Amino acid sequence: MKKSIFFAFLIFAITIGWLASGQLGKVNAQDDEKSTDSNISIDTNENQENFDNANVIKIETRTLLAEQIDQSIMIQGQTIYNKKVDVKSETTGNIININFVRGNKISKGHNLLNISLENRKEILASVQKDIDRLKKELIINEKNRDNLLSKNSELIKLYEIEYLSAKQLIDKGLSSKSKLSLASFNLANANSDQIDINLKYETKLASLESQISSYISELKKINLDIENTTISAPFDGIITEKYIEISDYVTPGNILLTIVNLNPIKIQGYLSEFDINKVRKNTKAIIENSNGIRKEGKITFISPSAETSTRTFEITIEAENSDLTYKSGITTSIIIEGSELQAHKISPSILTLRDDGSVGVKALSKKNIVLFYPIQKVKDTVDGMWVSGLPNEVNLIISGQEYVTIGQSIELE
Repeated sequence: MKKSIFFAFLIFAITIGWLASGQLGKVNAQDDEKSTDSNISIDTNENQENFDNANVIKIETRTLLAEQIDQSIMIQGQTIYNKKVDVKSETTGNIININFVRGNKISKGHNLLNISLENRKEILASVQKDIDRLKKELIINEKNRDNLLSKNSELIKLYEIEYLSAKQLIDKGLSSKSKLSLASFNLANANSDQIDINLKYETKLASLESQISSYISELKKINLDIENTTISAPFDGIITEKYIEISDYVTPGNILLTIVNLNPIKIQGYLSEFDINKVRKNTKAIIENSNGIRKEGKITFISPSAETSTRTFEITIEAENSDLTYKSGITTSIIIEGSELQAHKISPSILTLRDDGSVGVKALSKKNIVLFYPIQKVKDTVDGMWVSGLPNEVNLIISGQEYVTIGQSIELE
């Protein structure tokens, strides 16, 4: 009896313990679940905060003031001669006299050399005699014509009298018609002879005048050929090359010497597409050679088309060089005069392209509204570029401009 009660009590205690353990596990499970839910809630808040931070637009601005800059253009150039001529022979003959040496400075008209005359003087005299002879023939021809015309005019008068007399006699019945016919015939022949005389002598006159013109043309050629035996300097310059010596035989086209003119000196340079529209003919320029010698000149030529390979435009500057301190073929610095301009120095990285294709920068107004300013490039430097088109004082967006739109209001921290 006692053993049965003991076992019954033991079974009851085990049952109560089992039930109690199940209830305790449920409570722990709920506590774990609450703990897990709390952690999730905390993580979600952290993600939301990170998301909000990620959508914050961060920009950086800088206030710039306009500066006065010089728009002068600096390029490199090379000097070239003003004129260069290869003096050539225009006749044949032997060199009989040379009045220069290589390197001489000579003036326009200076006698440089002489070529032998050969028989040119004799030919000239012969042609002149032929011209004089033909002119005499021309005078004689005119006199003969005048004499014949005068005699024929007298015959015409005589035949006119005979014709009138014969006609009067016929009218009175005192003469025959044959006499009238003869008088009429003689008068007609005399008038015809008058025409023939004029025609004959006009033809001879034309022939004589043609021969005279031909001889005069030949005379001019001989005189020119004689002049060509004396070679004179075509302009002031320096003899740079000599190709002949005494007794050399030359023919038309042979190069005798080379003359170079260095005053004014010309300087050749090239401008970029960006700078070409900033200059005009007669724009002033300062040139300086490697020895530090400065001269003032002006632009005399601007090429209308660009070099195919470099896309640059050739310009030519002329400067006074009577002292000949500038030689041909030396490198020079060129400063082309330009006006002063208000501009801002910016980094090319902040440039923005609008939908209409215009290039500019974004800035903030005083009310922090995003604005767009189209700009024009003035010149490039190693650490930026100078532009115009901005207000005197401007608050430029220098970072983050790609994330803001024109007209957007920005809240600054």
